[in-house]
Amino acid sequence: MKIAIVTDSYHPTRDGVVASIDTVNGILRDHGVETDIVAPDPGNDDERIEGVHYFRSVSFKSYPGYFIPIYPSHSKRVLRDISPDVVHIQGVAVMALKGIVAAHKLGIPVVMTFHTMVGDTVKYYSPIRIPPRLADKLVWKYIGYLTRWVDAIVAPSESTKRELIERGVKVSDIRVIPTPIDGNRFRPDVDGSVIRERFGLQDKRIVLSLCRVSFEKNIDMLVRAMKGLDDDVVLLIVGKGPATDSLRALSEELNISDRVIFAGFAPDEEVVMYYTASDVFAVASRFETQCLSAIEAMSCGLPVVCARARALEDYVVDGQNGYLFDDDVDDCIEKLRLGLKADDVMRSKAKETASDFSVPRFMERMSSLYDDVIAAKKGEKDDR
Repeated sequence: MKIAIVTDSYHPTRDGVVASIDTVNGILRDHGVETDIVAPDPGNDDERIEGVHYFRSVSFKSYPGYFIPIYPSHSKRVLRDISPDVVHIQGVAVMALKGIVAAHKLGIPVVMTFHTMVGDTVKYYSPIRIPPRLADKLVWKYIGYLTRWVDAIVAPSESTKRELIERGVKVSDIRVIPTPIDGNRFRPDVDGSVIRERFGLQDKRIVLSLCRVSFEKNIDMLVRAMKGLDDDVVLLIVGKGPATDSLRALSEELNISDRVIFAGFAPDEEVVMYYTASDVFAVASRFETQCLSAIEAMSCGLPVVCARARALEDYVVDGQNGYLFDDDVDDCIEKLRLGLKADDVMRSKAKETASDFSVPRFMERMSSLYDDVIAAKKGEKDDR
């Protein structure tokens, strides 16, 4: 079987979508599935990856680190040359549109993984100022139109599936298939002491935030919460993104800059050590469709303290494997206090939760979906 993965974001961009693509691509190849990645061109030879099919693009000024492909399009020719059995779309923007149109013309079945609630991000990054309600309405009208040409949608969580249906997406085949994690890699016994030593945190309790440092991640709530926690508690922010400068300024304004550590981007080989060096993992974002990093943290035995919103409520059970907080700084402070007191039972429950996101379960579900859309498309052709 051959799969063309068409994505709106890929390296050098680093976010949850890219992490998911890397994970899924590796798993598919390990199981004998041939894959080709089609992505926007970052425009720099040092940042291109051998074997990736690139589309000429320009930098997205409203969101540094992202690239927008430009017309004219040669997507039909690229997909014809790849000759995949399925086109797997990752995203809903320009590359997604190109891939869907080309696949439709070529008679290739299309699967879309719905990663991002785009309506929640428009207010931060739209180059045109649009009233929030109108922007949300326009985004979902566009998504409704785009998905008319999709054979199946992969929802990373039950809550995402429900929201898609509630928003009027008419695709009949929507399956919940979360991105899996490697439990052999993400485990509690990895030594994280080097991270504590690097930042001089040997005698501190660490609240970890590991994600793209963007405005929609709501990391400012975690910074504000630090003001209400004991002096031996630090917030370790791992990642890079457009909100970094404003978060630095906020920590200085609150006179807690010595307790908010900006670690920058973490290379893959160090990510596990950041988890095991920490005492609790925190997520203030309210727009997550899965939050892969939270599941990785759980697999390392960390309790997760997170916003009571969307996919996070699907697997974080308040008081059992972590804590949920409302959209309120005081509640965030209280739940972080509880998370920092987590016992071995809670840590064990967190690891047990992460075991549900296994590679074999993912591969069984995804293989079944690919087989089904291929058979359905063949049936359509035979009926003509």
